[in-house]
Amino acid sequence: MKIRILLIDDASFIRDLIKRTLRKYLPQCEIIEGADGRKAQSILGRQPIDLILSDWEMPGLSGEELLQWVRADEKLAHIPFVMITSLGGKEHIMRAVQAGVSDYLGKPFTGEELMQKVNKALIKSGKLTKSASSSAAKGGPFSSLEILSGKGDGMPGGSLEALTGGAKPKEKEAPKLKGTALVLWGKIEFRCMIKAISIEEVLLVCKRGAEHPSVFAQTTVTLSPGNQAGKAISDLRAYVHSISAVEKRPDAEFLNLLLRFDNPGEEQRALLSSFILENP
Repeated sequence: MKIRILLIDDASFIRDLIKRTLRKYLPQCEIIEGADGRKAQSILGRQPIDLILSDWEMPGLSGEELLQWVRADEKLAHIPFVMITSLGGKEHIMRAVQAGVSDYLGKPFTGEELMQKVNKALIKSGKLTKSASSSAAKGGPFSSLEILSGKGDGMPGGSLEALTGGAKPKEKEAPKLKGTALVLWGKIEFRCMIKAISIEEVLLVCKRGAEHPSVFAQTTVTLSPGNQAGKAISDLRAYVHSISAVEKRPDAEFLNLLLRFDNPGEEQRALLSSFILENP
């Protein structure tokens, strides 16, 4: 029996990561996706859904507004709804609980944490048995969200060590995600997650594309802490110091991209310092 999961997030990069983890550890699921709450409403109006995974901050109709709409509709109110967001403060959690959220998962998170929430919701609703969920509950060493949160392979040549100021951390001490980045290379854009950052350089994870920059290629970077677009640092010039596949296989879907900033001005250095202090 197919389990239909509705995945809503305005960041296609995040949707790709979540889909990859779901398909690996819950192969019997069918994933229907959308970029905002309005799209979710349209999907829910025309086909049955067993679980909703939704971001909070989205244009048009937010995750909170979508949750309220779902709970107000007697035909949909029973559907488990898991909110996935970087808005992890007590106030936001309480608002989600009051609106009727089934569970809450803060970004960043590992594949194991995602699957625990998904399995819990599906078991509670009767769509999945505990025995069927046992293998899916464990994220593997290369589940996509573990890669992003620093539990996959490190950068070659000690780059990650240079960024973190010491020896490569053990798995339990792996650095957390520190926000998002938009890298512009010529006319091609790469939406990335920030894995580590210093005044001199930033280590990113991005999805592999048909083309990607080579070492020494010039780029322009915009950095945003979490979902706080208003605090973004724009137009940082940088060059590619190194690039490598995250997974040790030729069909790896994700890349480690280490960029070194190209002589940032005094104002940009101050903004970078503030960014680093506020996102330790």
